[in-house]
Amino acid sequence: MAETANDLVLKCTAIARDGADFPTVWEAVLKKNALVVGPPIQTFDDEERPQLEIRLINGQRLVYKSDSNEYSVSLPPRHRPF
Repeated sequence: MAETANDLVLKCTAIARDGADFPTVWEAVLKKNALVVGPPIQTFDDEERPQLEIRLINGQRLVYKSDSNEYSVSLPPRHRPF
C-alpha cells in the first residue's frame, strides 16, 4: 500500500508529540521520503505567521507551523490567469 500525504502527517505528528523538533522530524521522516520533492521553504500563512512548506510529488504540500508544532496537508497554490 502506497504511503499518502496524510500518512506522512500522522508520522510527523507522532514524532513531534514525543518531543521532536522540526530538524529531527526532517531527518528521521521527511528528508528521504519518496513523496517529498525538495527541502522545506519558509512561507507565511494568511495572518503573516511564518511556516514551513514541503512540496510533495502529488502536488500537495506538507505544512509545519512552528508556533503550534503542528503538521498538516495543503493543496498546491492556485495559479491565477493574468
